Amino acid sequence: MYLSAQDIAHSRDRTLNNLLGLSAACFDAGQRLAVLFSTGSREAIQQGSRQWSQFGHGQFESASQLPATLWLEHSNRASRLLDAAFGIFGETHKALIRSAEAQVRVFDEIVFATLDRAHKASPWEAEIAIGALRTTLQAAESTLHDVSAAAIETVEVAEQESRQRSQGLAESKPARRRSTRSTA
Repeated sequence: MYLSAQDIAHSRDRTLNNLLGLSAACFDAGQRLAVLFSTGSREAIQQGSRQWSQFGHGQFESASQLPATLWLEHSNRASRLLDAAFGIFGETHKALIRSAEAQVRVFDEIVFATLDRAHKASPWEAEIAIGALRTTLQAAESTLHDVSAAAIETVEVAEQESRQRSQGLAESKPARRRSTRSTA
């Protein structure tokens, strides 16, 4: 009824591979977030310096519109940043779901191997109970797969909604400049 050394080694290797894949996904997400935030910060500094340089070159008529313009451009940039961050988080979440499902499959294989060994070593009366356990485990594995697929689909829907919101903000137009009429 015990697992063989090969079964244990195989399940350990698969577990380590699952953890390696999850670690790689998290590491990749960290790198992508670092690049995203540093690029966003660089763009914000460049945009701010451009606006302040325009403000300093005699364009005082735009001073009343400066807060609105700054807010719209900042919200557009923040929206793009959040959209990209949610995309990264979504990909990492999907990798976590897939890794967890793969790890459960490793555990299930260990249980199936144990059930097979128990089936071979037990009397014929135990076949019904072992068969019921096997059927229950197969149904649970199928249910887990369906739940994982639904969770991944939910993450993808959330990513699409986030992308649509950020596109809506990106399409908003900056404030119009008011014409200053001088009455002489």
